[in-house]
Amino acid sequence: MIEHDCVPGTALLPDEPAAAPMPAQEEQGPLTFGFSGSGAEYFRIWIVNLLLTVATLGIYSAWAKTRRLQYFYRNTRLAGASFDFLGKPKAILRGRLLTVALLAAYDYAFGFSATTGAVIVSLLLASLPFMMRSALRFRLSNTVYRGLPFGFGGGSGKAYLVYVLPVIIVVADGAMEALEFDGALLGAFVLLCLCWPLMHGAMKGYQHRHLMYGDRKADFALSAASLARSYVRAVLLGLPIMAVLAGLIFLEVSRQQSGAKALPIPMATLATAVSYLYVLLCIPWIMARMNSLAWSATSFPGVRIECSMNAGAYLRLQVVNALLTLLTLGLYRPFAAVRAWRYRIEHVCVHAPGGFEHATRRASRRPVAATGDGLADLLDVDLSW
Repeated sequence: MIEHDCVPGTALLPDEPAAAPMPAQEEQGPLTFGFSGSGAEYFRIWIVNLLLTVATLGIYSAWAKTRRLQYFYRNTRLAGASFDFLGKPKAILRGRLLTVALLAAYDYAFGFSATTGAVIVSLLLASLPFMMRSALRFRLSNTVYRGLPFGFGGGSGKAYLVYVLPVIIVVADGAMEALEFDGALLGAFVLLCLCWPLMHGAMKGYQHRHLMYGDRKADFALSAASLARSYVRAVLLGLPIMAVLAGLIFLEVSRQQSGAKALPIPMATLATAVSYLYVLLCIPWIMARMNSLAWSATSFPGVRIECSMNAGAYLRLQVVNALLTLLTLGLYRPFAAVRAWRYRIEHVCVHAPGGFEHATRRASRRPVAATGDGLADLLDVDLSW
């Protein structure tokens, strides 16, 4: 689905640390995050989670995610205190069941009729932006530091402005496989896809601009275009790969025109493999650059955040993680998760020129809405896996 880069995390996945501080002493210099967990320790949690998830046909995955987040958050420390995750597994399970139901309806809708497909697509366009906002609210409101929860103050209207175009890309891609689109619609879809960097920048800006810690709102200074520049370097670095891809396509066309024997591996397969390799290499690079820019532009009253992730170093880390995970048939995955988490949080620090105690003393718990927590728990569910 659409990426959600939440805090701590992501994408709703915890791909970046919650970075609002609540220290207990005056700042003598930048305060850094630390992680006290280990791959071996997390492996024991991971393997139990995996076995119970398989045994329960996926039902336990919601409880497994809660245990995973609690392990990473509780071992993440800043200024002598750790974070915590208080989310209820049942809310996560509701979100996952809802996601599965929507995906199933979308996959089979056009198999019944074009009308049924159009109805499901319309339902997705109407509901997904609101659900994405609800997922952000769920993750942040259940992330706690020194007794105060984070929060998300973005409105539903802005969520539709930010998420509706990415949702259109996702649903249109599947619809084109079931329906025959004419040249004009196909061209419009390609142009829309070319605007993805701006959409990604807008989503990231929406998420950071409306962060809250207690009742303190974040300030965010970057535009979507500034964040979208993260894609430029990735595209330039990928030009050699694109050249190889173009060469493979040219050889395939020449071979077909000359009537030569078919190759053991079709050129189309090679071209697809090269394309996937390019995308897989670009994702860590872009995420590192965009996270670094976004966090460095995020601040709270009296507190400034700085992120110094190096895109090249993070890409090398993820490539090594992927290779070791493949070589160990997946058993290295918990160690890879710990390595990636530690790298991300150790490259984030916070500055408070007037001292942390003074800067955060004004933060207090937000008042509870008159509708109560029950309705919030019902609407704010976690959609990530």
